[in-house]
Amino acid sequence: MTAPALALSEEWRAEGLACRVIEILADPANPSRRSLPAYRFAALRAFETAAASSIQPGDCPCDWCGQGGSDPIDPQDGE
Repeated sequence: MTAPALALSEEWRAEGLACRVIEILADPANPSRRSLPAYRFAALRAFETAAASSIQPGDCPCDWCGQGGSDPIDPQDGE
């Protein structure tokens, strides 16, 4: 099931979490270092949710993008 708004918000959340992981890794004295596995897990799940909620190549039902089985620029139906 596609949910473009959810996919976009989850992608932003995942990118924010990934940035937080990088910040934690960059500072060995960061007190959040103990929470690093939780941040990594949350970022991974957010990226997975974003991917599952977005349209994947070949899933597009429209004919105008060329992925829906017919290409409007090169019609195959005899037009």
